[in-house]
Amino acid sequence: MLIAAGLVQPVAASAAPQQRPSVPSALSTSPVSSCPGDTLVGDTDVTLYAVLSGPQGGTLGAEFQLVKDGGDDTPVAESDPTKLTAPSGSSAVYVLPKAVLEAAAGGRITEFNWKVRAADATLKSGWSTTCHFSFDPTRPGTPVLAQPGSATIGKPVSFAVGAPTGGTVPSGYTYQLDAAAPVSVTADASGRAVLTLTPTTAVNSLSVTSLSAGGNPGGTATINFVAATPPPDLTTGDLTGDGVPDLLTVGAQNGLPSGIWLAAGHGDGHVATSPTDIGVNGTGWSSAGSPSDFDGATAITGRFTAGPNQDVLVYYPTGIHAGGGLVLRGNGTGAPLAAGGNTITSGTFQDFNGNNPTQLADAGTTSGGSTGFPDLLGVLGDAANGYGLDLYQGGTVVGQYQFPVALNVNTPDGTADWNNWTIATTQLPATGGGTSTAMYLWKKSTGELDLWENLAADPTTGKLNYHAYPVATGWNTGADVTLQAADINSDGVPDLWTVGAGGTVTATLVSNLSDTAPATLTQVTDTLNAAN
Repeated sequence: MLIAAGLVQPVAASAAPQQRPSVPSALSTSPVSSCPGDTLVGDTDVTLYAVLSGPQGGTLGAEFQLVKDGGDDTPVAESDPTKLTAPSGSSAVYVLPKAVLEAAAGGRITEFNWKVRAADATLKSGWSTTCHFSFDPTRPGTPVLAQPGSATIGKPVSFAVGAPTGGTVPSGYTYQLDAAAPVSVTADASGRAVLTLTPTTAVNSLSVTSLSAGGNPGGTATINFVAATPPPDLTTGDLTGDGVPDLLTVGAQNGLPSGIWLAAGHGDGHVATSPTDIGVNGTGWSSAGSPSDFDGATAITGRFTAGPNQDVLVYYPTGIHAGGGLVLRGNGTGAPLAAGGNTITSGTFQDFNGNNPTQLADAGTTSGGSTGFPDLLGVLGDAANGYGLDLYQGGTVVGQYQFPVALNVNTPDGTADWNNWTIATTQLPATGGGTSTAMYLWKKSTGELDLWENLAADPTTGKLNYHAYPVATGWNTGADVTLQAADINSDGVPDLWTVGAGGTVTATLVSNLSDTAPATLTQVTDTLNAAN
């Protein structure tokens, strides 16, 4: 009688005949494979599992058996049930070392069959269902990686990958650009693939590793390549890099959740109605950034870092950060912006009376400066000293601005009631290159809407030159809306987006500008469906 490893002993002769253990169930493997199928696993140990059970309970032995499919049924590996045991109702575990599998496979992808039966001290169960898996011991060679024809920072570029000469044809590749996370792609039947990636720096390193059918890494090819600096994106509001202005609006108002919401423009006034919260990472001023970091702020677009992409300047007119903000660097893709931009300290924009601006707008090169950092326009003042339009000349670093210059200019109705007007600016291509600033001015109480183009300010005298157009009267009179100016339909004439209650977005497309008569206005309306 077999008595080993605590296996269940037979009952007394007077008792009922001993029952055989049950056929093992719940067969599985690691790496995971399909029992009735033929799952391909890579060059690694393979662990077999089976649940043992028997009417007597106690401890049972497991006899696993592995053979090559199509062979003579000589076991490649098998377990001794007196040594491999498990309590009834639990899984027995049998590890097949990869060295054993490699030796049996002989350098080729090989299918194996396995089964298991349970044993107590005297009886064995029937064999389980036979399961299958194929083992891949192969490793492809080094892929052939070609240099790209040209590459530009922030723009997708394609790389052709060819199969290694001779040997196993790769099923796919993993590639890594600089310090980015590795990405996997599938190869065609000939082992070829095309990689499309976007460089973010001038000098880049790309590594490509071939993969066998079972996912075994093979040889690695590495190339270095240079990406050119793209021309600056002069399209105000184009945060997605397609040359078309996009709508940008701050949440926690107008029925939108907290955040900075970007709705891609379609070039005809319409926008994507499912916007992206590009402010989801917060400001970076606290350890746990949140979209609510931007509650109460305003956000405008421009090349505030003097880079090729449109950036976002966040400004807080009130609250604990009143008079300050930050510049978030644009990525040109419309993806969420990285937290931790360039901070603008509170008080940066104060005038002699300690007033912070209630509004800020991108003024491009209105002052004629050449630092590469744009100027700003601000509305500020107080009841005692009056209100005005001030110029902030761009400094020599991100977020730095000179002391405000009060401009000697009245509002379109001939008064200095700047506190009653909302301004929104955009940049237009200028004759001879560069851009010029265009500014919309809207008086909520009357609905008067005017456009000033070709703004040019003298920082010494405070004189502001411009070309004025009376656009409309009775436009959105008394409405609670936010404004964004842009050449929405790329016809050379500035337009306006408004965002109001319930996330309603209205594009006012402007045409037929006149020095003496109202312009022609065409409206297009969408509704944003935003969620954090």
